[in-house]
Amino acid sequence: MLLNKHKIKNFFNYFYLILPFLIIWFLFHFLSVILGIIIGFSKNSDIRDLISLFKDFNLLNYINILKDDLFLISLKNSILYTLIVIPLQICAFLLAYFLYELALSKFYFFNYFSYLGRVILYLPVVIPLVSIGFVFKILFNDEGIINQYLALINLKIPFLSDYKFAFLVCMLLTFWKGLGYYLIIYFSGFLSISKEIIESAILEGFSRFNILLKIYLPLSVGNIYFCSFLSFIASLKIFVEVYVLTDGGPGVSTYTLMMYIYSKAFMNYDINSAAAASTILSFVIILFTIFIFKKQLLNYS
Repeated sequence: MLLNKHKIKNFFNYFYLILPFLIIWFLFHFLSVILGIIIGFSKNSDIRDLISLFKDFNLLNYINILKDDLFLISLKNSILYTLIVIPLQICAFLLAYFLYELALSKFYFFNYFSYLGRVILYLPVVIPLVSIGFVFKILFNDEGIINQYLALINLKIPFLSDYKFAFLVCMLLTFWKGLGYYLIIYFSGFLSISKEIIESAILEGFSRFNILLKIYLPLSVGNIYFCSFLSFIASLKIFVEVYVLTDGGPGVSTYTLMMYIYSKAFMNYDINSAAAASTILSFVIILFTIFIFKKQLLNYS
């Protein structure tokens, strides 16, 4: 009993240290989420008049956006974007394994690269996404650098004016931006695998492919789940890439959910519909989060 009182006393003695963070988190995160959900169910968007927000609670905003063709196109594009970007994690895993094998080689350059290379590969993660977007736009524009080189062989690809290529360029930007982060996670996972297991497999006559398939891959399932989860959230929340490269075009062929929310809130000034669409997006992310964590728990049980 005395021990519990001592713990409680210590808790309150140090509680004031985290109190500023809790106040900021409550005001700008928790409270904003609650108000967003309330506004999504109301016709009024004036948070200063809370009574009117609760007066006309209905599903009209959700019904309207579900009938909106642009919302359905945005939802389809976001799902398509996610289905393509997430499997690219396998490419990141294989590239991480290749770099790890180079780092284990006896050549001095590759041993040095294991340290310097991780810094170089991680640089895109810390570079502002808008800056990278403008660089990609310069590269892949119809009159951009890449098309200038393709013109030497009488070839020109409408990277940003054809919706098929435009979507692929946006996906390439998302993948390249997060590649360094995922590589570091996979690389760290490989370093945590006991060398004795690898040496035993080599003595048993395992080939490099079998070692990858039967040792590295099963022991990296947790990292693959984690990277897929992060990639899923990044894919559904994609905005800057599309806004900078295509602005949702050509037409509305690359419109995503975040583009739809942005246009509703800041172009049409329809805050209620934007809040409703944001709630739907959050609900989809929460469902997938529960699914991925349940799968991960089953994998470890």
